[in-house]
Amino acid sequence: MMCYTDSIRVQKSLYWEVRMKKLFGSNGLSVAMILVGVLILAASGILIGMQVGNSMRQSAYEEELAQKREYEAKAQAEREAALKAAQEAAQAEAAQNTAAPTATPIPADITMTTEQLAAAAEAIKGVGVAGTSTVFSYADAQKNAGISLSTEDVPQPEGTDAAQTPGITITPTPTPLPSKIVCIDPGHQAEEMTDTEPNGPNSTEMKQKVTSGAYGEFSGKNEYEINLEVSLKLRDILVSRGYTVVMTRETHDVTISNVERAQIATAANANIFIRIHCNDVDESEVNGVLCYGPASDNTYLPQEIIENSQRLCEVLRDNQCAVTGQKALNNLYQNDMTGINWASMPVSIVEMGFMSNETEDLFLASEEGQNQIAEGLANGVDAYFAG
Repeated sequence: MMCYTDSIRVQKSLYWEVRMKKLFGSNGLSVAMILVGVLILAASGILIGMQVGNSMRQSAYEEELAQKREYEAKAQAEREAALKAAQEAAQAEAAQNTAAPTATPIPADITMTTEQLAAAAEAIKGVGVAGTSTVFSYADAQKNAGISLSTEDVPQPEGTDAAQTPGITITPTPTPLPSKIVCIDPGHQAEEMTDTEPNGPNSTEMKQKVTSGAYGEFSGKNEYEINLEVSLKLRDILVSRGYTVVMTRETHDVTISNVERAQIATAANANIFIRIHCNDVDESEVNGVLCYGPASDNTYLPQEIIENSQRLCEVLRDNQCAVTGQKALNNLYQNDMTGINWASMPVSIVEMGFMSNETEDLFLASEEGQNQIAEGLANGVDAYFAG
């Protein structure tokens, strides 16, 4: 028996069925029902799509967070290893000094090639009065490396400090060799050098001496400006940690080629050579940090320097990313970089970020960003020497 509620429900159903038939006819009713079904399916698809999108974004965020934590953990481990190594070295040095201190032997005679002398002259020209500067310039590098430029029999311009103009020979001084010397090369300069020089020792392939570098459309800064600003901050941190630092340039108004920059590092007896640069590509969304180093089949460098250069690239990139939170990109190892091929010690070109990316360009140009980058790179230097 049908109850009262069921009767009301049936009456309502018949009412709407009659209404639909009047509005659409029998065929129209079917069409309307189909349209309602399609709308329901579409709404379901949108909801499912939103859920999938949210899930993908969450996964990407979790992956990025995990990568950042991994870099931070790795950097922390490297810093702890560096601290331990420094403590052990200090203890060993103290024990050695207590037992029997000895003087560091210095070669009886050291000479420079014509190219190295040219590099020295250009570097000193760029830094001004190197003898009184608190910045380690090329002239300071000679002193710190246990050698001095002789100016005997060399005519000096009136009013010029003799220490600023290099002569032909180098004579030893009693200054002991420092344990760790870092040569920093702020990439590029105010004016590019369009003439060419060999890609590597004895190479017939010629490369432009110095290119103009990138320009930040968002920051309004040139790459060579940012490179020097970060380099000076890195220098100060390294000096505070006990390193001897050699700068290839301290102003923008210099003319030093890539070969000459490597020769400055060689003449200074640097343990590592860090070249500071910014990146630039056509795709504005690309961002992150990477380093250039020599490929494993590089014919200009010994295998030991190649391997140590690649290790230097790894620790510099990883430690910068650990401090700044930037994305770590794959390092590039190739054999067409003049400043790498002419090096005589482990070398790395640090591409600190992309000036073609708005966020990264503004970060590279900011005081906070530069301080973070310099700190990360200094941590990378500590990690490298910790082994």
